Amino acid sequence: MLRASRWAALALALVGTEARANDWTDPIFATPLWNKPGAYVPPGSTLNAPVITPLGVQHGHTIFDVTPMGTGADSIRTSHPEEHLTARWEANAWITMDVLYWATKGTMAPPLVQNGPLIVPPGVLPFATLPATETLLGDQLMINGLRPGLRVTGGFFLDTEKEWALGYSGTFLGSRSERLEGGSNGINIVNLPQTNTILGVMIDTPLYVGYPGITRGTVAASVQSSFMTGTAELRRVAQSGNGHRFDLIAGYRYLHLGDSVATSFDVVSATIPGPFSPRLMGEQSTRTRNDFNGGEAGFQFQGRIGRFTFDWISTVAIGATTTEIDRSFTRSYIGGGPLGALIGVPIPPFGVPLIQTGGLTKRTEFSFVPHAGLKFGWEVIPHVRLTAGYDIVYWSRVRRAAELFNGGDAVTDMWAQGMSAGFEFRY
Repeated sequence: MLRASRWAALALALVGTEARANDWTDPIFATPLWNKPGAYVPPGSTLNAPVITPLGVQHGHTIFDVTPMGTGADSIRTSHPEEHLTARWEANAWITMDVLYWATKGTMAPPLVQNGPLIVPPGVLPFATLPATETLLGDQLMINGLRPGLRVTGGFFLDTEKEWALGYSGTFLGSRSERLEGGSNGINIVNLPQTNTILGVMIDTPLYVGYPGITRGTVAASVQSSFMTGTAELRRVAQSGNGHRFDLIAGYRYLHLGDSVATSFDVVSATIPGPFSPRLMGEQSTRTRNDFNGGEAGFQFQGRIGRFTFDWISTVAIGATTTEIDRSFTRSYIGGGPLGALIGVPIPPFGVPLIQTGGLTKRTEFSFVPHAGLKFGWEVIPHVRLTAGYDIVYWSRVRRAAELFNGGDAVTDMWAQGMSAGFEFRY
């Protein structure tokens, strides 16, 4: 509660201070208006001093209605009027920087690298479904953990009444990947499952990078993903007063999701010396690039209680997602012998046959992208506040590389969500 002596000193210091609006002729005094609670300040008025009105006692504290000095400030109900004598949030522009810790929806990758039992010699099918086979990478939901990121948000008012504003936002998540590098010394089994069509049936067949007494070699496999989004918005205040503001939003949103899955290997005979050994090398990769462009509409509610602030934003974007799918498949080998069973096709005993397929395709789908976010803030000094919040973004009709790795054209959805912490500066 503000002590009587402090209130008296504050009232005496402010008595007689006059503020006028462009079309406001009666003086507004920064002194208690005992019979006029909730003093109205016309839009565009410039107060040279705050208007402070006691409203009564609640829970043992005297509550005041405070209209800070400045232009277009809303009145505030508070038990500490001394904290709001100036319009600390009265500014023409703002910028916010947040550190993110977000997760994105994972993708279901097929088995990429396996080992298996010795009882299965090369060429026996289907290897991937036999008991005692262990998947070393893949065959599960991948790249779905939390990762750091950065978000920059800002904007500025277009008019002196602060009814119209332009805003922007850019969100960037760090790339996340899971990978495996290894091989076989000719004692252990290392297998890259390959999906082949045999007599019209899709069957997983083994490509043995390592098999005891027959092959040895190296293998690498990886699954990677990146995500970003950005907006440009026009805002129009729909309602404001008593420490809150409600804005309508219309604008443009862009999203990008990039995925890739890749495997590679290099195999030689486990028994024939290196210079004389048949050699099989190859790689397989699928990369997808999803880009969304669309119009966005929604609202933002901002509230303030003393130094404490909170923001709620909700938008929906509608537009098109264009997906580029880039596939590559190569096999190069020299010689024949026992390596012929590794790829399931006849290999001449001599020569350098080469298999190379792939290409780039595009797909366009109608998509929608809802977004919701809640942020809390605390004003540490005038014009600067610390913030913490939570956001979630959903994106329909995307394609993920892991789900297209063995062919097909599967369409799915994705989301990104997580926490943020940062600061805002107004000037």
